[in-house]
Amino acid sequence: MSQLLNLFTRRRQERSGCSPVFLIAGSVIAFIAATAILWSNEGRVDFGRIGAESVAIEASAIDPSHDGLFVAASGLLVGDAPIGDRDFLQPGDWLEVERLVEMYAWEQKSEGSDENSSSYSYHTAWTDDPADSSAFSVPGGHANPPLTVSGGVFRPESGRLGRYGIDTRGLDLPAGEPLVLDKEGMIAGSDRSLSSEYIFVGKGTLAEPAVGDLRIRFQAVPSGRQAILFGQVAGDSIVPYFHRERDRLYRAFFSGRADALAEMSAEYRFALWGMRVAGLVLYWVSFLLVFSPFTRLLGGIPLLERLGKGLIAIVTFVVAALLALVVATLAYLFHNPLALLILLLLAGLLFAAGRAVWQRKQPKAGQ
Repeated sequence: MSQLLNLFTRRRQERSGCSPVFLIAGSVIAFIAATAILWSNEGRVDFGRIGAESVAIEASAIDPSHDGLFVAASGLLVGDAPIGDRDFLQPGDWLEVERLVEMYAWEQKSEGSDENSSSYSYHTAWTDDPADSSAFSVPGGHANPPLTVSGGVFRPESGRLGRYGIDTRGLDLPAGEPLVLDKEGMIAGSDRSLSSEYIFVGKGTLAEPAVGDLRIRFQAVPSGRQAILFGQVAGDSIVPYFHRERDRLYRAFFSGRADALAEMSAEYRFALWGMRVAGLVLYWVSFLLVFSPFTRLLGGIPLLERLGKGLIAIVTFVVAALLALVVATLAYLFHNPLALLILLLLAGLLFAAGRAVWQRKQPKAGQ
């Protein structure tokens, strides 16, 4: 019996992984993060619904009667000056130029499916976020040099929508388009080679790069296109609009008003449900961390371990889903007082109706 107990204890220690203190701490952090995400997420604003309240105007002329209005203004969106990249790209007719930099670098990957595996493999790939190789399990022979060129975003200081001035630095612009590169549009440099998509900086080539080599591409938002802009008129300018003095809307689209509203509503739904799922997953992870030491105690009996893990995973998922539903519902009512008031009124009416029915069914006095 003592030998069996020693074997069970030794197996538990081999598979225990993290200390219970760290598991509990991780569980608490995941629980708090899930609650914070779900609570704040239900206060998210649907800018598509808010934008529908805007007044559609043409920006081809300044109308004093529009001063102070929340508008969806249509007109040509232009920058006041050409912009480029002072290190690589000649100034051009754009509202925004974004420099995207990738390094050919070492990456570490965990091998095997065992959660306690300490085996790693190393491979090279293009990445915009090179790993700190000093933190690798085997840093020798897998060194990544520091990134010598960083990404960046370049915009003109100001611009115009039709006759109205705008703040291009604070305006949310449409997504940029890939920029086709040519030698005429580039700033000359002896250590750079050029393809239609990339500037290459390094010792190798685009086809056969060396670790530390860089490839740089650009995305650009063109100037001079017809656009619709949501904001507030302030004299001869359009400035950010604040819904209930809190939620900021100052955004341009290269589309019509209806398409812009539909896009903002779609973004709202995607973010809303994405955060709800994230909160659910974090609750689930929190519960799994709490119960993980109990499943590892069964490590000496593989069948019991698998059954225990499966059962705990199912039960904790159901509990996490119910908890996420309760927290999200409470958060929604907190962020929407009108819905809470309607719910309380309905509850009061149901209570009054039930009480009236109950009183009718009671025998009258003296019968």
